[in-house]
Amino acid sequence: MKRIKSVIGILLIILSVAGLFLWEWKGRNVILLEDVLVATKEIVKGTTVDGSMFTTKGVSKDNLLKSALTPEDVRMLDGKVTSQYIAENGQIIMDYFRDDEFCLKPEESVFVIKPDWVDMRSSSLRRGDAVDIYSTAEGNLIGSYLVAFVKDEAEREVRDASLESQDVTDKEILQRLDSTSSIDHIEIIATLGEYEEIVSYTNGATSSALIIVQRGEKLDT
Repeated sequence: MKRIKSVIGILLIILSVAGLFLWEWKGRNVILLEDVLVATKEIVKGTTVDGSMFTTKGVSKDNLLKSALTPEDVRMLDGKVTSQYIAENGQIIMDYFRDDEFCLKPEESVFVIKPDWVDMRSSSLRRGDAVDIYSTAEGNLIGSYLVAFVKDEAEREVRDASLESQDVTDKEILQRLDSTSSIDHIEIIATLGEYEEIVSYTNGATSSALIIVQRGEKLDT
């Protein structure tokens, strides 16, 4: 009988140790932690993301963000654009992203606004800016467009010199103090009909020049 009790005692000790090991290895995480997506590195505002920029991490349920994205949601992020800065290891929610607005719809293309058409435009214009185009003759709004390219005379893109090596620029208009070159012309995203309307203001019998006004809010690219 003593021997049986000893064996039972040893088995209980082994089971207790095994249970403690399983609790520390898996049980604690299962009960106290929730698997969510976090950023593998810092992601600046305006970055087009894909699944490789995120990984799975267990987060305490007390520290869990409401509507935090889970590993099953990672495919939903491909092609999205960040609408704010995301810190390394930061949890993410869908409100941190928007669809990529800087793209061509089937009926759109890229059209040049010739330098001699323009009466006024800012030297701070950059790719991705939203602009309103007005007629100087009547002062009326012709339309609102996205700037696809800002080029110098050599057809090189004009950028902020301090950010030339970066993929994403996030400078406010009044902070664009040092450009890589002088602007010669811009190219906008528009439909053929919209572009023909702009041309009609510059080539008509009562032709007028164009005023290009930045709308303040920059679409990050």
